[in-house]
Amino acid sequence: MRIPSFRLKIALGSGLLCAGSLLAAAWVFWNWTLHRELDRVDRELRNLGVQHLERVNGGDHWARFENALGFVAGGPERPQFILRVRHGDRELHRSDHWPASLDPQALPDLTGYEPPYRPDPGAPPPPPPRRNEPISERNPALPRKVPVFFTHRSGQQQWRVAIMGNPYLTLALGADLGPLDQELTRLRTPFLTALPVVLCLVGAGAWWLSSRALRPVSLLTRSVEGITARGLDQRIVATAHDREFMRLITVFNAMLDRLEKSFHQAGRFSADAAHELRTPLTILQMDLEMALQTAESGSETQRLCVRLIEEISRLRAIQEKLLLLSQADAGKLPLQPVDVDWSKAVREAADDARSLAPHLRVEERIPEDIHAPADPILLEQILQNLASNAVRYNEPGGQIEFALVAKEGGLELRVSNTGPGIPEEQRPRLFQRFHRGDPSRHRETGGAGLGLSLSREIARAHGGELALGSDPASRTTLVLTWPSGAPG
Repeated sequence: MRIPSFRLKIALGSGLLCAGSLLAAAWVFWNWTLHRELDRVDRELRNLGVQHLERVNGGDHWARFENALGFVAGGPERPQFILRVRHGDRELHRSDHWPASLDPQALPDLTGYEPPYRPDPGAPPPPPPRRNEPISERNPALPRKVPVFFTHRSGQQQWRVAIMGNPYLTLALGADLGPLDQELTRLRTPFLTALPVVLCLVGAGAWWLSSRALRPVSLLTRSVEGITARGLDQRIVATAHDREFMRLITVFNAMLDRLEKSFHQAGRFSADAAHELRTPLTILQMDLEMALQTAESGSETQRLCVRLIEEISRLRAIQEKLLLLSQADAGKLPLQPVDVDWSKAVREAADDARSLAPHLRVEERIPEDIHAPADPILLEQILQNLASNAVRYNEPGGQIEFALVAKEGGLELRVSNTGPGIPEEQRPRLFQRFHRGDPSRHRETGGAGLGLSLSREIARAHGGELALGSDPASRTTLVLTWPSGAPG
């Protein structure tokens, strides 16, 4: 399962948040602009209509009013206003281009009056002002009802309609919203054009900000990656701009203190135990060899001494390997590199494999005169471990192959053998100490599970590497890479 990038999640989250905020702000601004423009149209309609509601005017007046509206709109090519006037149940005037979809009977009724007029319930409406006198306190204008505004769509055209009136007349005045739509379209087009660019900039900015935010984590990661088993004395330096990470750095450095102390204690224990075991094992082996010489030939005592000497030899080999491993863990593996003839050394390892297992076919692909610096004693231990490992875990009548190749900057040795192969679940643990692929056979094969681990530590001390090759299930290959220069 692929783990998603934390940086990508931060960038996507912040980018989506910014993009969502931008879109929400754009939506709010768009609606605010639309409502502001509609309010402006409503005020214009109200200003055009209310001055004609002071009196009760006849049909000719409204025809002249509509002609005046056409003149204001710029001509009759595209009518921009519609007008309908009703006196009680009688229609005084209706525009010729009144939308068929707008039913006059469905227009809303007006109920309340604008302040300060407050009619008494059941009282008759005030009389209309006298026609031949101007509007004054003695000849007051008719009170106006509270107007109602709504938008009506008729085909491809939208109308903003205002319903206004007085106690006698109801005036429906509508304005074409086409110019408003054109104005909003001019505003919308550059916005929609710039929106993808802005979103891309927001995404790039979110990625940059997430990278900046995670820079201290990257620094911590690089610092931690530089800490190895041989560099546990290193610590992470807390800089001034890492105040949010001070607690993490402090806890991690404290953990390294405990780990370094435990690692050194374990290393000293392994080295001390290996040293302390050397003397009693030597004394036991000497005593058993003396007892073997004095025991009666073919007796049970003689056979017991032989088995005990073999076990002590095995313990001495384990003790020597543990000592070398403890030195490798401490970075103090003694190396005395000299120029080594690898061709000769690998042939000798192949000959040892033939001597150990004459029933196996040992093949060689070893060019002449391949040299590289190495500690000859430790190199011999690696080659012996690889050869004995190929013999132990082979099959009857199987095959072992030694292939040495000179490469740029070093060489590569591949030791492969037939056999049951290494199960996939055991491959990551192959170089762990005391790991044996088949625990039930370790007595039979004589392995203690330290050979490959020690061989890899020796290779790494020389600047090389020992790894498991990729092979079919019926074959196992160990690949030893070695530098051509002396170890640092």
